[in-house]
Amino acid sequence: MCISVELLVVGILAAVVLSVAGTALWGFFLSAPYLPTSRVVAREMVRFAGLSGKETVMDLGAGDGRLLIAAKKEHPEVHAIGCEFQPLVWLLGKFRIWCSGERIEWRLRNALRQEVGRVDCIFLYLSPDVLGLLEEKFDRELKPGTVVVTYVFRFPRRQPVASREVPW
Repeated sequence: MCISVELLVVGILAAVVLSVAGTALWGFFLSAPYLPTSRVVAREMVRFAGLSGKETVMDLGAGDGRLLIAAKKEHPEVHAIGCEFQPLVWLLGKFRIWCSGERIEWRLRNALRQEVGRVDCIFLYLSPDVLGLLEEKFDRELKPGTVVVTYVFRFPRRQPVASREVPW
């Protein structure tokens, strides 16, 4: 039996579209849709964190890993850890990290179950609902002086120490 190249390409495209749609639906129901941060914003978040290059940084809801890749390119000595909950997005991140050649610890894990007590800086681009849950966790677990950088959404019961407008 011979399958035409066109049929094979259509099948692959259909599988990709269904995977993306499934991931989006999965994320919608979990209050954690996959919305990639632009590269410009990722670089600006890294600069805003004021890293020296010796820190342990973590991205909770790390998506495709672009923010940690930007952090490693800017500060090669940081220990970068990414946590992503959605398996297909995690796999995309694993692939992007591999392509970048950067050394990043990449975990398939729920952000609410991730230990954060030894981290110096945390990056977040998560919904207000999830930030509310993390706020309580951070109160219990973060060491004094930990820098937390959020994008778009704020913690429900906190005022930012500093903020910056970043064009998309």
